[in-house]
Amino acid sequence: MPRMTRRSAISAALLNTAVHEATPAAEDDEPTLTKDQEFVIAAGMTKDEADCWKLIAEAAGAFFKLPELHAMDSQEVASAIHIVQNKLLARPTCRKYLELAKQSHNGDKQ
Repeated sequence: MPRMTRRSAISAALLNTAVHEATPAAEDDEPTLTKDQEFVIAAGMTKDEADCWKLIAEAAGAFFKLPELHAMDSQEVASAIHIVQNKLLARPTCRKYLELAKQSHNGDKQ
């Protein structure tokens, strides 16, 4: 069995998210989250960030279905996707840091 790497795990998540779309909901209901969206929300992302995460995965899945035009396209697109994913994954930590810094700054004024 091949060794699971970070890249293969992210690729599997991208493909899983792109293939398994949310179940259609009634007009008044909120759309159902994918498992991947539930995971990133549990990790601290907002609903909007999780939606962005899903859209990126769908775009990646759509891109990789296109005919290859250049041998490096797959690698370059995968790297670009990982950059955006890393930016999204950093947002919960950045929010927490800013919250703690603000609390500390407010505490210094008292």
